[in-house]
Amino acid sequence: MSKFCGHCGSTLADNATFCPNCGAPATEQAAPQQQFSQPAFQQPGIGSMPVAKKGLSKGAKLGIIIACGAVAVGLIIWLIIALVGGGYEKPIKNYIKGLENQDVSTFTDALTNGTGSTSILGGMSESSAASTYTSKLQSMISKYGEDFKINYKILEKINLGKSGTLGLYDDAYTLRIEFTVTGSKRENVVTKTVNVYKANGKWFMGSSISL
Repeated sequence: MSKFCGHCGSTLADNATFCPNCGAPATEQAAPQQQFSQPAFQQPGIGSMPVAKKGLSKGAKLGIIIACGAVAVGLIIWLIIALVGGGYEKPIKNYIKGLENQDVSTFTDALTNGTGSTSILGGMSESSAASTYTSKLQSMISKYGEDFKINYKILEKINLGKSGTLGLYDDAYTLRIEFTVTGSKRENVVTKTVNVYKANGKWFMGSSISL
């Protein structure tokens, strides 16, 4: 068995008392072992590859689809209402808004059929509606003061339909409406019957009303 220097690791003769390389006293020592470094154990998938993210559950996906569908349906309904003129209440609202805001064009829109003149489809001409606006506004200010406000509630509605108007209109309603008018001079509640018609996609009032 070979001897090795315990100081520098050189090979020594069996009878050597001193190391010929470094001069240290000869002492027997096992041959130096080569050291190997072993990489630390690494769990697969950590540090080498990104961890896959968990996707949405089926329930969550279904909820998102339902929510998107509801939004789409609401948008479609809104577009339909906008395209058909806002419904049979629109001329009532425009009549009130035109008086409250002293806006002749909005008031006129409530009473005209969209053709610009009186026709077989009814409605006022724009000039007649403008003249009516002037007299109605003066009457409201005289009765209630310039700060008057109008609220309304539909008590009854009867759908006349196309057949109920001899086919002259696309649709029509007879409405019984309770109007509440308040102002600095007085407050009043009055019930009126109002006919509204739809022709060529536009709703309008059959006549003006006194409040």
